[in-house]
Amino acid sequence: MYRLPHLETFVCLHFLFLPRFLKSVDRFNDLVVSVYVTAGHTRFMLLHDSRSEDGIKSFFQEVHELYIKIFLNPLYLPGSRITSSHFDTKVRALARRYL
Repeated sequence: MYRLPHLETFVCLHFLFLPRFLKSVDRFNDLVVSVYVTAGHTRFMLLHDSRSEDGIKSFFQEVHELYIKIFLNPLYLPGSRITSSHFDTKVRALARRYL
């Protein structure tokens, strides 16, 4: 089998830049902490009592899509607080749907 130079390195590095759903990383009483890390190292954390791992993953993926839209806005300063009421409303709707 022919191997391209640096192919292994490329494949390994590729996975560093994919969003990762870390599932539950901690527990507090009957609550669970789940984390989702974007390729840009932004972390979304959720404290919940839900048992639906698929729902939590879908929630994080859709919140990530909303975040990308905010991030691409030229008026948004990366790292600053998101104050958009539209963003807040959408995230709450996603929480009702998935959690």
